[in-house]
Amino acid sequence: MSLVPRGATYTTAVTWRQYLVWRKLLWSSLATNIANPILFLFAFGFGLGRFIDSIDGMTYLAFVVPGMIAYSAMFSASFETTIGSFSRYYMHRTWDATLATPVTLVELLLGEVVWAAVKSLLSALSVLAIGWVWGGIPSVSGALLALPVVFVASIGFACYGLVATSLARGYEFFSYFFTFWVTPMFVFSGVFFSIERFPPGVQVISWLLPMTHLIAVIRPLSAGLPLDPGWTLLHLGYLVALTVVAFLFAYAKIRRRIFD
Repeated sequence: MSLVPRGATYTTAVTWRQYLVWRKLLWSSLATNIANPILFLFAFGFGLGRFIDSIDGMTYLAFVVPGMIAYSAMFSASFETTIGSFSRYYMHRTWDATLATPVTLVELLLGEVVWAAVKSLLSALSVLAIGWVWGGIPSVSGALLALPVVFVASIGFACYGLVATSLARGYEFFSYFFTFWVTPMFVFSGVFFSIERFPPGVQVISWLLPMTHLIAVIRPLSAGLPLDPGWTLLHLGYLVALTVVAFLFAYAKIRRRIFD
């Protein structure tokens, strides 16, 4: 008898299938999920860095690198479970073929989420490596400790993308998702400057966004600064709670669309 639960085996099989397909699309995927954040990092890290000496007690490059790590993970996971997952569901009918096997819908969706989180971690690692080469990672050990947090948050970002996929009737719908969800996180979560610079009302919106909580944890780690255990647990708890709610919502909606 296998010691690995059946569900975990089938979820891994779905993840592995996505990896095999990704290998054939490797270079175009790298251009979207890795080169794009690195270009932003170069432009803002060196561009604005010439005019801003320090922010929150660290160099601007050290400040912006963790933000770009979070952004690269968020964008990669969001793209994979929106455009990627919707294509497999709606255009290629890959989900129908998968569900014709013993794989359940929960296992299928978990496989989609895990694969998106793995891709996100690859993007985050690439930005981390470039940031370290450019001198934007004061604490390499702290940045490596931040990677599990990035992975946990990426699972959440993938689930939010599945929520959009569960509601979409065509690719045009994702314009709303990227405009009103992805872009606000890029702009208001403290990627390029502290959210304390915003008016109080905007700060409230910023703290509702999951990426703000991710950056609040990984920025001190990569800078080698101390973390408050209570606030860290609060940030992580918020990320986990949103992830669970998003996955359950997406599962319920997709289940109705496929089986009803």
